[in-house]
Amino acid sequence: MNVLAQKSVELKYDVDAGDKYEYKLEIDQDIVFDAGGQTMALDQLMNFRMTSSINEKTGDEYKISTTIDAIKMTQSIFGMQVTYDSEDPNSMQNPMSAKIGEEMSKIIGSDYTMTMDERGHVTEVDASNLSSDEVINNISSGSNFAIYKEGAVSVGDSWEGDVEPIENSDMKVQMTYTLLKISGKEATLGLNGSISSNKIEDQEMKMDGTMTGEMRVDVNTGWLIESVLNQEIELDIEQNGQTFPATISGTVTTTSEKK
Repeated sequence: MNVLAQKSVELKYDVDAGDKYEYKLEIDQDIVFDAGGQTMALDQLMNFRMTSSINEKTGDEYKISTTIDAIKMTQSIFGMQVTYDSEDPNSMQNPMSAKIGEEMSKIIGSDYTMTMDERGHVTEVDASNLSSDEVINNISSGSNFAIYKEGAVSVGDSWEGDVEPIENSDMKVQMTYTLLKISGKEATLGLNGSISSNKIEDQEMKMDGTMTGEMRVDVNTGWLIESVLNQEIELDIEQNGQTFPATISGTVTTTSEKK
C-alpha cells in the first residue's frame, strides 16, 4: 500500500483579525516587442514589499487590506540600465528613474482591499486608492493566494480555480491546483494555468499565456509561504489603429511571513 497516497488534508484560510503578513514579490521578466518592424528587448526586474492585514473576519469571510511599502525596479533596453529604488533617494538622480518614480510614488503607501472567503474566492476588490490597475494585476495574478477545494484532498488530487479579475480589466486567470506533497505543517501545490485578456485599463490588448509552478502553503492557516510561477505570455497591443505584438517570459516569486 502506498502510504503517501493516503495522506489527506483540508486546506482553507484560517487566520484571525489583526494578523499581519509581510510579502516580498519579485517579477523577473523579458519583454520582446515589435515596433515598426524593429524588434526590441526589455529586461525588467521588479521587487515589491507589501504588508497584508486581516481587517475583519465575519463567518468564513475575510476583509484583507494590502499596502505597498516599497518598490525597486531595474530595466535594461538598448544596453542602457535604469534603476529606481523607492528607498534610495540617490536613484532618482537619473531623469528616467525619476520619471518611473513619479508614477510609482502614486501607489507606494497606498492600499487596496479585498473580501475573500475561506476557500480563497474573492468576492470584492477595492483598488480605488491606487492609480494603476496594471500593478494590481501583476501582484494578484494567482501567486499570492490559492483557491482551495471543499473538503479534504489527498496527495495527487487536482481541482480547478479561477482568479477573479479586478476592475477595468477582463483578465481571466484559470488555474489547476494539484496537491503534490504534505510535509509537516506545509503543503506543496502544483500550479498549471492560463491567463487571457482583451482589454486592460480601457486599452485594447489581446493577451494569451500560460503559467506553471509550485506553491508552498501553511496547512494550519492556508496562508502562502512561497510560490514560484513561470509565465509565458503573448500580447497584441493596439494603438492608433496599429497592432504591436509582444511576448513576455518571466518568473514571479512570492514569499510571505507573519509579522
